[in-house]
Amino acid sequence: MKINKIHEVTFNTDETIISATVSNREELVLLMSSAGVIRYKINEKNEQYLFSVKSDLYSDGGFDITAQSTIYTLGTIVVVVNDYKRHGYIHYPEKYHVLHLWREDYYADISCYPIALFKNETGVPHIIYGVAWNHVQIMNLDTRQILTAAKSLIEENAEEKHIEFYKAFSVDDEEPWPRPYDYFFGKLHVSPDKRKFLSAGWAWGSCDAYTVYDIEHFINSNRIADVKIGAWNHENRAVCWIDGETVAIAYNPFTEEDENSTADSPCEIHFYKIDGDNAVLEKQIPIIGLDISDLKIYYNKNLNSIIALSGKIGIAIIELDGQIIFQDTNLKVDEYFIETSLFIQKSDKTILVYEINE
Repeated sequence: MKINKIHEVTFNTDETIISATVSNREELVLLMSSAGVIRYKINEKNEQYLFSVKSDLYSDGGFDITAQSTIYTLGTIVVVVNDYKRHGYIHYPEKYHVLHLWREDYYADISCYPIALFKNETGVPHIIYGVAWNHVQIMNLDTRQILTAAKSLIEENAEEKHIEFYKAFSVDDEEPWPRPYDYFFGKLHVSPDKRKFLSAGWAWGSCDAYTVYDIEHFINSNRIADVKIGAWNHENRAVCWIDGETVAIAYNPFTEEDENSTADSPCEIHFYKIDGDNAVLEKQIPIIGLDISDLKIYYNKNLNSIIALSGKIGIAIIELDGQIIFQDTNLKVDEYFIETSLFIQKSDKTILVYEINE
């Protein structure tokens, strides 16, 4: 098994590349230092200007071109957001030029902008996007209708839970209830069957708090129902979907202060099955000789393996029993894209694209 370079593109420009993605095997989408977003056809060597993220309309300065940003694509749709700030844009060339996204600033500096794109069962594109720390909406991108506009920020059975909890307490200064949803949404991951989405968010404590939501229920119910996978030390741990019911999460027994663990204890990957209203820990596998505490993970269906990458480990491919079947510590890439099975590595003016060759 090898990782082969399939494209190397250097741009002859005074601008620098701020963010980039591989939208398909022969196409890049780039955010440039001029604030312009471009689509680049690799084989044709053709560059198309799409839109600008620069605006003077907002009192906080709007989109910050110097801040960490991510580009999301779905077909021709392009979404660009500041990961830890407030602004973003949607470009849908068949429908509209640009649509502004905005979220409240409460702890936005440590909460990744929640964004996910998906098509429903009839092929209509949708976006899940954050508008506040505890509030995400779902929009039909064809019609621009916010499908969750009437949704409250109250959980299902909130009244019953409140009454049961306070049976054991007497509180004179109790606040009005039921209280709003107390959760910070984070980076979003849509399940492979497009029926659920996972939030890699956090809760007061502070701790990693990962939750799963059924998309149909989220749209149609006016109450919030989540499946809580777990709460751990606030490490922003890696997570990915394996299938429509299974989630893999990186875990370090030592940092979690597990009994009898030491600094030499191997890291683990924990597999949870989403079973109705519960997340069941089905298995936990040790990853011998690999520090997976600060990385990104993705599932590759063809290899039936997890792709792991970070600046520390390079690229590693891990079978679901924990065996490392490939590692290149020298190759440092920025991202892996599940839809195209491609890696991307960027510098100021150059993009390198790699693929796995079995």
